[in-house]
Amino acid sequence: APSMQTFDMLVIGSGPGGYVAAIRAAQLGMKVACIEKDPKYGGTCLLRGCIPTKALLHSAEVYDTLKHSADFGILGSEPSVDMAKVQAYKSKVVDLNAKGVGALFKQNKIEGIQGFGRIAGANRVEVETADGKRTLSTRFTLIATGSVPREIRIAPTDGVQVLNSDHILELDRVPKSLIVLGAGAVGTEFASIFASFGAEVTLVEMLPRVLPIEDEEVSKELDRQLRKRGLTVMTAATLESVEKTEAGVRCQVTQKEKAKTLEAEMLLVAVGRAPVTEGIGLETVGI
Repeated sequence: APSMQTFDMLVIGSGPGGYVAAIRAAQLGMKVACIEKDPKYGGTCLLRGCIPTKALLHSAEVYDTLKHSADFGILGSEPSVDMAKVQAYKSKVVDLNAKGVGALFKQNKIEGIQGFGRIAGANRVEVETADGKRTLSTRFTLIATGSVPREIRIAPTDGVQVLNSDHILELDRVPKSLIVLGAGAVGTEFASIFASFGAEVTLVEMLPRVLPIEDEEVSKELDRQLRKRGLTVMTAATLESVEKTEAGVRCQVTQKEKAKTLEAEMLLVAVGRAPVTEGIGLETVGI
């Protein structure tokens, strides 16, 4: 049997937590490998979070600007949204960034390992790769496994009528109407993007204001801007139930003790993110 490969540090996860730490450890002279279960490096931020949403927001901004170009003395024909091309632009931006992480690994002599990493003991990590199981020995293990969209019991996502942020990032068309549950950063971004693209958007937030964890002044101004752009914003509103219909979804919402029924083609569940700790072997080291 081949002898077990030994590292100073193994990093599980190649998002901005993991790849940055791997690079720093390598710069400090450690022998480092970074384990990633996704075919691409970069984690949530690069592949399913900050970067793709900013690309979509940029397309939305360009479209908004073009629609009002006459206000600036620039005349042209009516712009329209080609969602497939918007997605192609987004994918190009994402791929470029993911390749960039791979290049940084090479530059810093970090071994990138594709597979599912699991802690098998204090100094051992097992990786399920396409070619079978590899066991690696390490002085230090860094857990940088990131997060996934949080699911809620009353609105399980199916990727068709009830979506999470991963699903909506792949949409190849603009729904006529969209209900967004959760007005944190994720929900508000998608509400804004799809409103720009022409969907009728209702933003539903349980807490008293949009972006509830930001400064109150920010919430106030953003709320004003969203309404001005034609979004329906419902704060201090609780989702009671969701049913799928022929046309999409029907949501029962309670706001200030009044029951309201909302209907739309799709529901985006954006109620935060949950840590990825399932099956990574935390119990073997007593975490």
